[in-house]
Amino acid sequence: MGAAIALCVLASAVNAEAFPDRPINIISPFPPGGATDVITRVVADAMSRQLKQPMIIINKPGGGTTIGAAYVAREKPDGYTLLMATSSTVVASRFLYKELRYNPDAFEPVGMVGYAPMIMLTSKKRGFRSTADLVDYAKQHPGALSIASQGTGTLSHLIAECFQATTGTKMVHIPYKGTAEAMPSLINGDVDAFYDTVGTGMAQVAGGKVDVLNSSGRQRMSAYPQIPTLTEQGYRDCEVVAWWSLLAPAGTPSDVVEKLQAALQFAMRDEAVRRKVLDAGTEPADGLVAGYKELVKKDVETTGRLIRQAGVVVQ
Repeated sequence: MGAAIALCVLASAVNAEAFPDRPINIISPFPPGGATDVITRVVADAMSRQLKQPMIIINKPGGGTTIGAAYVAREKPDGYTLLMATSSTVVASRFLYKELRYNPDAFEPVGMVGYAPMIMLTSKKRGFRSTADLVDYAKQHPGALSIASQGTGTLSHLIAECFQATTGTKMVHIPYKGTAEAMPSLINGDVDAFYDTVGTGMAQVAGGKVDVLNSSGRQRMSAYPQIPTLTEQGYRDCEVVAWWSLLAPAGTPSDVVEKLQAALQFAMRDEAVRRKVLDAGTEPADGLVAGYKELVKKDVETTGRLIRQAGVVVQ
């Protein structure tokens, strides 16, 4: 019996030493083309150079990021399947689903990737020039406007609901499976508004295809100082920032996690990576895991309040 245990320990040590000896999959819980997908690919490319193995991006959208998260949670905890999680995946999901198919607190954190506010985009067909314009119209025509989201339970959805609750307006929520699906509808005027991430949203603003009215951050962004915050317009309850973190399944060996952490930190120190993440409208993090649990705890309190205020229905 003792010999068998010794053999298992030895085999585990050898496997950790050899890690990685084959490609690593990173699950992106959104469709291709959105901010999460762009950031995942940039970071994975740099990590693969450090780990000397390819990192393959697999998109598993839907369920407000819970489909991709549940998939990773079920995978063998060997370091070969990772999740590019968002604040929606780890925080909002626990409030929105009665039967969540994973424990959001059970993942092994590899490290932080980035932070970003959300921005309100509107259809050119409506011609709104300010938040006040939209609020005035929505109050005069309850239910006449529609607002898209990246999916039920995502931060995009929660801010949209919070916006309505704090402004006293009523809009029809149209959930999509990420920005890649929602943006064409906004450009075409099929929906009237949409809270999106900065990188993908501002690309469409720059192209003259949509308008931008506000951001959900505490202060104006240095890259886009022309965008007013909701806070400065008196809507402080909707102050919230999205974040991204690389996670591994619960039970992943510590030696393997440490190698992944070192690779992520290597990637996040790369100036080219940081520039590309910033170009995606996201403030790059340092790749460290320090502060992750505290951030989740703080956001659980904030998000719980947002959900209660917005009256989002648990599924």
